[in-house]
Amino acid sequence: MNDLKERLERIAAAPGPATSVDPAAAIRKGRRIRRGRRAAAGTALAGLAAAVAAVAVLPGSPEDPHRTVRPAERAGYPALLVPPAAFGWLPKGYAQTEVTRSEEDGTSYTLAAGKGDRPALELTVLESRTEPPIANLSGGKKGGWTKTALINGRIGHWTIEPGGPGSDQVPAELRWEYQPHHWALLSVTDRAIAQEPTVLRIAKGVAFGSRGPAPFPFRARGVPSGLKPVQVSVGTGPRASVRLTSSGSPGGDLGIEVAPARRTRAPVNTKIDGHPAFDSRLPHGGPKVDRDPSQAQRLVVYNVRGFDVTVQATGGPLRRLQASGGLTGLYRRVTLLGDEPVRWTAPLG
Repeated sequence: MNDLKERLERIAAAPGPATSVDPAAAIRKGRRIRRGRRAAAGTALAGLAAAVAAVAVLPGSPEDPHRTVRPAERAGYPALLVPPAAFGWLPKGYAQTEVTRSEEDGTSYTLAAGKGDRPALELTVLESRTEPPIANLSGGKKGGWTKTALINGRIGHWTIEPGGPGSDQVPAELRWEYQPHHWALLSVTDRAIAQEPTVLRIAKGVAFGSRGPAPFPFRARGVPSGLKPVQVSVGTGPRASVRLTSSGSPGGDLGIEVAPARRTRAPVNTKIDGHPAFDSRLPHGGPKVDRDPSQAQRLVVYNVRGFDVTVQATGGPLRRLQASGGLTGLYRRVTLLGDEPVRWTAPLG
């Protein structure tokens, strides 16, 4: 299951509860849950990049002469993902695997790295200008600094020292003020590299500063205007996702995700342009995301030149898409750009 699907299922089922926000705790909890899901699915997704065609043009995409999209539906969006940092030194065999921007817990950027399909560490760069609070340890015990370190001459603190309190859950965690009033948090989940000298060397090797917008392996046209990007990510595979939300009335979400075609069994109840597909509006035995098809819908089209393409929407964005063919029309306006980053571009245009 992907993150977008799960979020939209929750939205369709009930309104989200009000919560008090602890940015560090919320980010850490969400990343742990996501890491567990990825670890479970990683084996099935490994090694599929070679099967991706160089460029796949879908019917209805900008390159399709039969495509019709009203001019008012051609919406421009600014660069959705401009990473503020990049890993420098990483242990042998480890590489950066994903970058994510999220505005759900206060704007944050997360850079993930791993060895093969195994997640190993995450760097979270917070836009908050104050040091984030420290999350509690397991059992509800209060967390705190266990040791101070200098990272390139700037103050840093171990919140989980290798072998210290909390390391049974997260092997190591280090935060530092990489520039005045700007903080970074490095969480290490792979015990093989959770030694103090190694973690410090990784932190000292991080290069801060934008290198420009991150390109995406897909481009989507005819996305309704005026939606706010709340979560975007690009990772190896390649895989990428965009989630937009409407702050007006009625509210709602719109998500697009592209990922390597899965090898595991997946729910299928129709075909789209000759490809097996799942449409939540049609009868199926899966999760009831279609309690009210006028409010929440999901469409997954499988193995499109080596990719699975998911489009889903709720509320206002879903209703605005109906004039241009609904989710099927949006899927047909998605252009896949292959597995070579040199071909990638801005995801929405």
